Amino acid sequence: DESTMARHSAYNKEAVPTACGASMLPFRTTCKGPVNTGKAGAFDGAGEDIVDEALTYYRANVLFRNYELQGGADRVIIYLTLYISACLARLEKAGDIKNAEKVLQAYAWESIKLPGQDGFPFNGFFEKAKDRTDEEDFKAYFKQAREECGQRLIKLAFTSEGKPSKFWVCFAKRKFMNTSLDRP
Repeated sequence: DESTMARHSAYNKEAVPTACGASMLPFRTTCKGPVNTGKAGAFDGAGEDIVDEALTYYRANVLFRNYELQGGADRVIIYLTLYISACLARLEKAGDIKNAEKVLQAYAWESIKLPGQDGFPFNGFFEKAKDRTDEEDFKAYFKQAREECGQRLIKLAFTSEGKPSKFWVCFAKRKFMNTSLDRP
């Protein structure tokens, strides 16, 4: 079964707050949001955080048509996998690092669809928000995660000469589980 070969988060068993079924895991960041506050806490461990996992597993996971959720952290992984694909499509057009930073910053801050709304790509994987607080937590957490993920992606997806890396942009047209954030 191909879905068993997909990479899953090491954080699926962590007891952390959730928003729409997604684990609000702390990660290293300087971006504003619930991480580094009482809402989601701070990442104090060594090793990979959830954003690192999404980036590390991206090139393997994006090839899958199916993905079997093993917990709330996997919801963060699948959301960020879709987000990385959308970012790569934008990076391909951006040309250079300076422009890429502007483009991805603006994209991170775009308003996002919530689970249960038309246009949210993975309604079957996420829970509909229980209330306004759940909605706000989801938006704030994923806005911060998008911003941090985009900043880290730029460091990976550009060569030391400042050109887009063919080892990343070759995935720009790939659709994870045959969907995308831009074209559900």
